[in-house]
Amino acid sequence: MQRRILLTGALGFAVCPGQVAAADAVWDVIVAGSGLAGLSAAASALESGAERVLVLEKGPVIGGHSAMSSGSLAVVSPRRQVLQPVGDSVEQLVKDSRRVGGRINEALIRTIGEKSEAAADWLEAMGVPFSDVIFQAAGGLRPRCISVSGGAAGRIYVEAVNRYARVRGMQLQFASTVAGLERFSDRWWVTVRHTVTGKERSLSAKTVVLATGGFTANVGMRMQFDARLDADMQTTANPHGLYFDGATGDGIRLAERLGAATADMDKFLLLAYSGGRLLEYAGAEVYLTMQGERFVNEAASTGEIAETLFALPEKAMWVVTDSRSVKGASLGLKLANGYVKKSDSIAEMARGMGITASQLQSTLENYNRHAKKGDDPLFGKSIFLQSIEKPPFYWGMETLNVHNSLGGLVINKEGAVLRKDGTVIDGLFAAGETTGGIFGRDRLGGMALTSALVMGREAGRFAARRALVK
Repeated sequence: MQRRILLTGALGFAVCPGQVAAADAVWDVIVAGSGLAGLSAAASALESGAERVLVLEKGPVIGGHSAMSSGSLAVVSPRRQVLQPVGDSVEQLVKDSRRVGGRINEALIRTIGEKSEAAADWLEAMGVPFSDVIFQAAGGLRPRCISVSGGAAGRIYVEAVNRYARVRGMQLQFASTVAGLERFSDRWWVTVRHTVTGKERSLSAKTVVLATGGFTANVGMRMQFDARLDADMQTTANPHGLYFDGATGDGIRLAERLGAATADMDKFLLLAYSGGRLLEYAGAEVYLTMQGERFVNEAASTGEIAETLFALPEKAMWVVTDSRSVKGASLGLKLANGYVKKSDSIAEMARGMGITASQLQSTLENYNRHAKKGDDPLFGKSIFLQSIEKPPFYWGMETLNVHNSLGGLVINKEGAVLRKDGTVIDGLFAAGETTGGIFGRDRLGGMALTSALVMGREAGRFAARRALVK
């Protein structure tokens, strides 16, 4: 099926391999990548007056990593806080980002925070049915995230923006890899290569938005910056090597050849979520060593948990929750393939883990005692939404996968790509995981999609504005 979809896309490539077809009429904006950042850029460009907007997608379907996301959106929303007061602010978002990321791009974090509510309202106006609940996403430090009930929210966002943009005239081509990018005579010339046939053609555009994702799926590229991330470590988008993953750093490399600056290329987000974990929020699960002991604050930042897990001898942990937690959309699949087990007692669960029932019973009793008090003398956990004591128990082993590359192209608040000297590369914009130097060494839970959404809209808006200049 995937091959049939890809070959169908070849209809737009009538030239022989190695030749370059005559350029089509000039596009106002060409967007490379159809994840949430790319689609938001295309939709925003159309809203801002661009008439000819084309999205190029190297894969067979839209969405990229965004479509696989659980969908937590970190939103600073005074309107929503009236319904559920959480005491958040843009200043608090900046402080929390600095706490987990260290050296951050404060101006961009501030822009993302200030525009996050409007971006969420934009999705809501497209029919995205957000829940009224504001929750603390895993690695989020405090409640500020919203999502759609039932899981698979990332796919819902992608489909909503795609419908909205297509109605307004966005064109979309699959199996289309951007293989070259050059600027001549006040326009961009984009070499597009068909993913299957290798045939090429040339398109021209007044402006270009790079939203091709990061480089987590490019083992050689990521090992240039962190030798630990070898081929033995899979990605969260493709944890078992079965699926298409287009995050190979294409946009970053193209822009680097044009003199674009990059930042934080050695920073990666490692995540344990492809095995025993089922929850998209903090406060209702416990992490244990393979011997059945707690070893970390389960509500800490994603980076802190990853580094602590990486230091364990087995580089693996057990994750346990019970019947009362709200499971993610992956529950059925993980039960079916055995990544998650369901046990009616602690003794049964302990046998499955290969540890003594007394050890597991002691660990959970101690955890539950402190959960009911709301304190954690061992690791300082402060968010407890429940104890873990009501069968059936859901549990499984987790190891780390590469989740995000935090490094990429340096941009300004308009989404314009910058050179190493800080000047703007005229007419070139970027958004989403293609960009870097925003979050530092770690990012807050929920900020990836929010950044893609907000900065995608900004990049599209300013790309359209630049394209419409006579």
